[in-house]
Amino acid sequence: MISREKYREFCQKESSIPIFSQAWWLDAVCGKDNWSVILIEKGGKICASMPYYIKKKYGQTIIKHPLLTQTLGIYFKYPTGQKYSKKLSFEKDMINQIVDQLPKFDKFTKSFNYKITNLLPFHWREFSINVDYTYTIESISMEELEKTLETNTRGRIRKAIKYGVEVYESDDIKKFYELNKMTFVRQQVDIPYSFEFINNLYQKCKEHNACKIYFAKDSSGFVIACNFLIYDETKVYYLMGGIDPSKKDLGGMDIIQYESIKFALKNNKVFDFEGSMIESLEKYTRGFGAIQKPYFRVTKVNSKLLKLQEFLKER
Repeated sequence: MISREKYREFCQKESSIPIFSQAWWLDAVCGKDNWSVILIEKGGKICASMPYYIKKKYGQTIIKHPLLTQTLGIYFKYPTGQKYSKKLSFEKDMINQIVDQLPKFDKFTKSFNYKITNLLPFHWREFSINVDYTYTIESISMEELEKTLETNTRGRIRKAIKYGVEVYESDDIKKFYELNKMTFVRQQVDIPYSFEFINNLYQKCKEHNACKIYFAKDSSGFVIACNFLIYDETKVYYLMGGIDPSKKDLGGMDIIQYESIKFALKNNKVFDFEGSMIESLEKYTRGFGAIQKPYFRVTKVNSKLLKLQEFLKER
């Protein structure tokens, strides 16, 4: 509890800590008392931090990401003026100290911001390292954005404009949830979160000026698509979205994403699609001219039962 309160103060001072690792975000997605943090200190100053969330399932202790949290890795407070070799040494020391302080677990999973690339110390401690992908748009002008759109994407955006589709911003979280739920219904899977969860998250994000919801409506005023953006000091993330399947050919989601990217660029932020390992979604994302970014997922399974389950799943 002391570490958690100290971390709250640290987050208030360090605005460059990504939104997914901010204490207020963890309060919203985990609950105020359901997450913890490892702090590495030297001379009374925090040198590195790693928040984590523990889930108990069938008697197993699992360290994992809470809902809607893309990355939740280590934040390094680097000493000024470090040479590259010293930086790697610093990272190794911090990672080893963090691993030493991890609570006992049956399974551990952590995804790291793509800017963190030195995960070798985890490998040396017998963790597995896997690669996932996201796509980003950054450091380009509006004119360059238009040029980077693939022909099909540009065509869908122009079609939406031609048929009178309009984008607007709203706080109608109930309408968002309704459209978002349609995505899961179409895939015949249960939505993984309740309206109360999403509403609480939205209110917390609004308190910290860290979100907006875009909607698209057709020429008759019927709402056909939406997305939920969150942002921090450097990035805008496409967190989730939804579309009315009966209106999916009007290009509502395409024009919403286009406006979202423009919002990020106008505010000198990177737009992060949050990626997907699904081939069809990757193709859609790439159509906006986004750049592929690999990021690392570190895992370790100590439970023999879970090892067997994962082996059978792979087979």
